Amino acid sequence: MSYGKFLDESGDLNEWRRKNNLPEQHYEKTFADLRDIWIKDKRYSELIAFIHENWDSGQWNEFFEPLEKHLIENKLEKEFIKFWKGILRHRFSNLWGWHKEFGRITEYWDGSKKTFECQKLTLEGLYRFKQGLVELGAKQEIEKTNKLIETVDKLEKQKPKKTTDKRKIDENLFWELIKLNREKSEDKFDFIEKLSNQLEEFKPIEIKRFQKTFLSKYNELNRWEIWALAYIIRRGCGGDAFNYFKAWVISKGPETFEDVKNLNVSELKKHFDEDPQFEEMFSLGENVYENKTSELMTPIRVKKQKITGKQWKEENLEKDFPEIWKIFEYKTTAPNNNYT
Repeated sequence: MSYGKFLDESGDLNEWRRKNNLPEQHYEKTFADLRDIWIKDKRYSELIAFIHENWDSGQWNEFFEPLEKHLIENKLEKEFIKFWKGILRHRFSNLWGWHKEFGRITEYWDGSKKTFECQKLTLEGLYRFKQGLVELGAKQEIEKTNKLIETVDKLEKQKPKKTTDKRKIDENLFWELIKLNREKSEDKFDFIEKLSNQLEEFKPIEIKRFQKTFLSKYNELNRWEIWALAYIIRRGCGGDAFNYFKAWVISKGPETFEDVKNLNVSELKKHFDEDPQFEEMFSLGENVYENKTSELMTPIRVKKQKITGKQWKEENLEKDFPEIWKIFEYKTTAPNNNYT
């Protein structure tokens, strides 16, 4: 849960400054100081996750540069690739989204210019990524990146995979696919890529069945008690954030799903090892189907389920859910000497 950790520790840092009679500083300076502390402490995965979660447009920010420089200088190839691929995924998503809607047209005043702008931004990112790979000597990744550059330059996607997996996707196989790809992925972004690649091996009708199963499981989590859990864990959770929370729970696999669905309090904490938000799960099936068939997936009808259970108020969460509150309550700790 890098997002929550970063905000909490930013608060700790400000509190430490106040206790030591140091002047207040703008939040951007506090964020930069904490970024440098995390780099010094080699908390790369957490910092990279924080960046991916908070700059989900794929735009570059000067906040990133010290991390990028540090990863290259210290020959941290794996972390560098993870850092840049997370940024590039967002750029590719925007590029193909606009290209699907407007094609190659760039001369109009309206949103059609977005195709050209996204293409330019994606190429800039790819070339910067490649430059770092050259400094790191990552030959295989350089070859992959060259192919991506060619694809973006021509605005032509690679041909979709042929159907090689003849299995029918029922609930059991749905969970098997999620569990298998989660176990071999470094993070949730790597997971979505691996799962997408595997789903492309199925027939289009099975991809639709996967999406329908996802939506059905999503509905099963539509309860006020689960929303309270999300609110306590994230220290706030609006309607959209709760939707993304439910999608994340499913992405973690059947064990997490069942423990959250049944609020198995003693088992909950072990599942939350990253920020529990995953909007990308909603469009996974549709994107794979489109890549597979070059057609849009027809709407999938799943019986809607209204949110059930007893509605709660924010000020009463600690009293209404004492066990969950105790497990996930953030407790301020004394800052370490890295703040000096």
